[in-house]
Amino acid sequence: MAGLYDTPEMIDAFLEEVEEQLEVLEQSILELEQNGETPEVIQKIFRVAHTLKGSSSAMGFEEMKILTHEMENVLDEIRNHRLKATKTVINALFQCLDQLRMLKQDFVSDRNNIKTDISSTVNKLKEILSGGYNQNQYIKQDKGVQNTEQDNKTIEFELDFDQRYQLIQALKSELNILVCKVKISDDSLMKTARAYLILNYFNQMGNVITTEPNVIEPSDDIQISDVYYLLITKLDAKTIKAKILNELVDIDNVDIYPYDIKLSEQQAFAEHREEQINRNKISVNTYAQKRTIRVDVERVEKLVDLVGELVIEQTRIYKVGNELHSCYISDGMVDELLMISNHVSRVISELQEGVMKMRMLPIQQLFNRFPRIVRDLAEALGKEVELVIEGEETELDKTIIEDIADPLIHLIRNAIDHGIEPSEERISIGKPPKGKLIISAFYQENHVVLIVQDDGRGIDVQKVKECAIKKGIITEKEADTLTEQEIINLIFHTGFSTSQEVNEISGRGVGMDIVRNHIEKLNGIIEVETKHGEGTKFTIKLPLTLAILPGLLVRISDEVYALPMSNVVEIVRKPENEIGFIKGQAITLIREKVLPLIWLHDYFNIQRIKMHHKNIFIVVLGVAEKRFGLVVDELIGTQEIVVKPLGSYIGKVETFSGATILGDGSVACILDVGGIAKMVENNKILTHNM
Repeated sequence: MAGLYDTPEMIDAFLEEVEEQLEVLEQSILELEQNGETPEVIQKIFRVAHTLKGSSSAMGFEEMKILTHEMENVLDEIRNHRLKATKTVINALFQCLDQLRMLKQDFVSDRNNIKTDISSTVNKLKEILSGGYNQNQYIKQDKGVQNTEQDNKTIEFELDFDQRYQLIQALKSELNILVCKVKISDDSLMKTARAYLILNYFNQMGNVITTEPNVIEPSDDIQISDVYYLLITKLDAKTIKAKILNELVDIDNVDIYPYDIKLSEQQAFAEHREEQINRNKISVNTYAQKRTIRVDVERVEKLVDLVGELVIEQTRIYKVGNELHSCYISDGMVDELLMISNHVSRVISELQEGVMKMRMLPIQQLFNRFPRIVRDLAEALGKEVELVIEGEETELDKTIIEDIADPLIHLIRNAIDHGIEPSEERISIGKPPKGKLIISAFYQENHVVLIVQDDGRGIDVQKVKECAIKKGIITEKEADTLTEQEIINLIFHTGFSTSQEVNEISGRGVGMDIVRNHIEKLNGIIEVETKHGEGTKFTIKLPLTLAILPGLLVRISDEVYALPMSNVVEIVRKPENEIGFIKGQAITLIREKVLPLIWLHDYFNIQRIKMHHKNIFIVVLGVAEKRFGLVVDELIGTQEIVVKPLGSYIGKVETFSGATILGDGSVACILDVGGIAKMVENNKILTHNM
């Protein structure tokens, strides 16, 4: 496959354009299905197909070019009111969208080995066209219709608003608007090429608005004999006819007559053009305010790393300045140093914020996938679902957006499959027939909160308990000691499923454990709220970014460790006499919840420090649905921590996710809250009586 622009840069630009256009296409088809046919939506879909056809043709991507060409044919019939956008047509357009995505993936994998077979989709589009001209589907549109006196044949020009506006301007300028009918000789060997040469010839005498049939972008099976050119020119019909007959060959006959445009149409076209100009002014102003450039991701990552180094050095300068000030209180130079240090700190803080925003993207690009997913699932399950999306403008780190996609999709699938009831069942219990699914995002301090909420059945706690016992996840004795919330959290256990049958959507025991694992990986927290018969709400709390994090510094024995603040639920002090033990595991009651306590001293095999006061410091940590308390010897304070990988030499360490450099130049390990939670779950950290 060799295109006209076969360079890495052009290939990258082509793929970016395809991805953007496919997103527009998906949203537009959904809008078409929900709101019905409107000229704006049909034109938007047509424009996407036309753009993809042009760019894929330039790249030599024949499969995409053929598919989008057939889409154009169908869409052209719809926008000219000769075909209705029925359910069959909309499903065919969705099928085209899916195949275009598959073609794009094939192109990325190996552009010379396209595996996707488009033949069935192309045939389906052709079938729609072949059955699209019966009297029930045909709707006559008022067009500029011309009758030739010579053969009384009828010709119709399909004009967009820009072309119609050009005609209005030509009338105002007192130019001639002519229809030029040219009959190409049957003996002409290359009729399409001849028609295009005639087009260029007419353009030398004026401006050709359009042709019928289309000789600018002819279809492969076009049969050219008579070609009609709509021409704006200063010349009269007699002069043009004489020139073309004398100077061009392979032409049997030329008929030229005025094009008559109705005054009512003129007024309508002019008013619409005025509205379009106003909209374009707004778009231009918006574009001027929000100009963007594309930057390679590696460059952004390098910039983030450099800012991280600045943050570390700024912390060290601040610490050195404070130490000098305590030694030389009356020294003016030290005061000057502190002033400079504070100013540099503010500048670096703003620089850090700016650089981190470069990594941030609106979560809208993720949320845009969900209407199609919800639509397909609801249709497959025979349910009615209203999707409400809120907070699309909320920005999140690009890496986190990519990693959170799968968990959200699993939650959406579960909500539609297990949560929302069929319409008949909802009506019988007094609910509206259409279920509601709400997906929202918003900021909360240094976090982004994502919510997936439905108004369906809710989680049946008793059923969850019975399934967990049946699958051997817990024993009956353990089940009796669990709180309702702890039973609900069993849905995150690997292999858990309450579905009685296996289908393409659910029932294999795969799903909620994936949600938990992904959120643990992102240092996030997930909470479940449910009420039987009323619905379920999943709340996910994520850090804004994973590169530079607000951290809590704590001391365990003689070492300083960092904890991501996104995992810190609260900090409490407890007297020693409120610590209990169950099978060797320390526990305590915090806010009416029993939490396991861990001393990393025992895991690191170091001696606990005997505290002079009777209270102990407990940092309550959360990861996904788990909560536990970490006992520390000292709370040092909060600090921006720059996450540094441990490196391949050290490799993966179960309790550490990385390291950071402190203000005094020393290295502090960053505790992996998810790894510690797993060790607690597997009883690898057992505590002993104090």
